[in-house]
Amino acid sequence: MLTERRAVVVGGGPAGAVAALVLSRRGVRTTVLEARPEPSSRPGECLPPSLTPLLRHLGLEDLLAQDGHLRAHGHRFVWGSPRPGERPFFSGLRGDGWHLDRRAFEARLIERARAAGVDFRAGHRLDRVARDGDGWHLEVTSPEGARTTLAADVLADATGRASSVARRLGAQRVRYDRLVGVTARVTRRVTGRITARVAAPTAAPVAAPAAAPLAARPEHAADTFTLVEATPAGWWYSALLADGTLAVAFMTDADLLPRDLATGDPAAFLRALHDAPETRRRVSAQGDRLAAPPQPLSADTSRLTRVAGDGWLALGDAAAAYDPLSSHGIGSAMGSGYYAGHALADVLAGRDDAVTTYLSLLQNAYGAYLDLQRQHYALERRFLDAPFWRRRHAPAYCLDPLDARHGTAA
Repeated sequence: MLTERRAVVVGGGPAGAVAALVLSRRGVRTTVLEARPEPSSRPGECLPPSLTPLLRHLGLEDLLAQDGHLRAHGHRFVWGSPRPGERPFFSGLRGDGWHLDRRAFEARLIERARAAGVDFRAGHRLDRVARDGDGWHLEVTSPEGARTTLAADVLADATGRASSVARRLGAQRVRYDRLVGVTARVTRRVTGRITARVAAPTAAPVAAPAAAPLAARPEHAADTFTLVEATPAGWWYSALLADGTLAVAFMTDADLLPRDLATGDPAAFLRALHDAPETRRRVSAQGDRLAAPPQPLSADTSRLTRVAGDGWLALGDAAAAYDPLSSHGIGSAMGSGYYAGHALADVLAGRDDAVTTYLSLLQNAYGAYLDLQRQHYALERRFLDAPFWRRRHAPAYCLDPLDARHGTAA
């Protein structure tokens, strides 16, 4: 009986929470070990309309109408041309996109998982994991420092890019680039929660950057579009959040990031906007004042060499992480959590092909992502002499991992 079997998911972010929810609903006793005492804030997370069918299937669609999440109406980009283009979201079966309050959204996911019977242990650190016959033996430390042991039949690694469980079990992580980010929130001149909804434009989506007169765009201070802007040194991202602040991030390669930006100097962050006129205009309209010093962000395209083994598998960023430019982010994490939860439940039900099917899904999705990533970076040809862009136009980009290439230090 599945009710007599036990799963442990290490990592309680969106991927881990969805996997645990699926497992519990399939009748598997499930424990989540999350090292953080509570969900953390991750500004700038946009949930695209493409994820709505999964949320609907999981019975989670109503979460988006709670906690003040802000509707998103599309993407704006300055990419391949200095003239901005737009891709609006159109209302339909998939609904709107959303700018998430990530902390509130994760908290709601945890509530749903617990309501489904998941034993969610926040602030619990995994110290040791070992194979024990056909199952697993785990040693765990609680927030109070007490040490306990757990037994599990199957194990899931949802620890993000750290892949801490899979790496203990012998898997290695390979990277396709060195991408990192520096993120900040810009406060509003007039405080208060954003309540107005900006109507989505009625023009058709564009396949490549196209002209969009400034006068026809929403005012930047109440603009619910995300904005991506390419510059010689990398690219900028910005999105309005529900609390009225503007999330802004600068993305470049780790070895190209200026030291003053890497150390979180607010003045350096604002100076760096010089090469991004659309983002600079948006920040200036918002107020030019950072709510806190800029924070670093890991953003490389990377994956595990081995995503599954006997009695375990990895999911979300732990299995394969995406460049934020792809807008996969939380959507990919929750999707892999869904399929991972079913794969583990199927393993416990005696389906020998369950892991193979899961691996095939991940491989196909990540292969398609790598192809699209190459194509998207190839659209920007204004800065080919700059190291950041020269690397992304190299023949081996997103085909071979960094350590398999030659001459990537340019």
